[in-house]
Amino acid sequence: MIKYEKIINSDMPIKLVRFTGEIYPYIDKHWHNSIEIVLAICGGSTAFIDGKYYPLYQNDTGIPVIINSCAIHSFGTPNTSGSYIGLALQINYDFFKSVYNDIDHIQFKQPDSHSCNQIKECLYKLVECFELRNKNKRIEIIGQVYHLIYLLVSELGEKKKDSVIQKSNKNKHRLTSIVKYIDAHYQDKLTIEVISEHFNLSEGHLSKIFKDNMDITVKAYISKIRISHARDMLIDTDLPLIDIALASGFPNTKALNKEFKHLYDISPLEYRRKINMYDN
Repeated sequence: MIKYEKIINSDMPIKLVRFTGEIYPYIDKHWHNSIEIVLAICGGSTAFIDGKYYPLYQNDTGIPVIINSCAIHSFGTPNTSGSYIGLALQINYDFFKSVYNDIDHIQFKQPDSHSCNQIKECLYKLVECFELRNKNKRIEIIGQVYHLIYLLVSELGEKKKDSVIQKSNKNKHRLTSIVKYIDAHYQDKLTIEVISEHFNLSEGHLSKIFKDNMDITVKAYISKIRISHARDMLIDTDLPLIDIALASGFPNTKALNKEFKHLYDISPLEYRRKINMYDN
């Protein structure tokens, strides 16, 4: 299971997090206003960003990936597992705008080989700055952030179309509410009809904006959320399968088995046995 350690947060305009652990094949799509850079140090599969996939790790080297403000994204792909070590840096959007006022009108493309190395060097230096033991390390950190913003704007910045962004953001705000609703009610009898009625949307419109922006159907997303909770219970508890099924929103063990096998290629009980063997 992926674990994370906050390297820089507190009063800084950035958040730098180190991730370690095992990548599991589930989709966890989300978005935020911050500009984010993700760097795989060891392992890692792909990043999903606004409907496109980008490699995180190739030829034994990490490839930094830029995530623009409000871009829907997730990491890993179905049926992918393995050890992972990586860094994620988020730069506060308001701070970015205070440094570069035209941020509302540009977006950042993915780096080429030259800018890849420059960005990686900046991220590593940020980690080094945090480990400094002197009263001026905050100045060092902010200096590196300014340099990184300069690299992003000068090397990777490109103009974006405001009309598309406004429409996209409207859908993303709505999608955020829908996803939060599903995450909070996955144990209930959720259907497209129930969700569309709650948000006063037609079933067709709900299905379209969800699939267009999330690259997954509403039904499949509900199933993945339920399977994710069931998987955690298989790992962390000794509860019978029927209890796990009901607690995860499945009507019976047959339904849980079917969806679990579809995602993991093994049954829930086989998965639990493998986890127990590994732990022992």
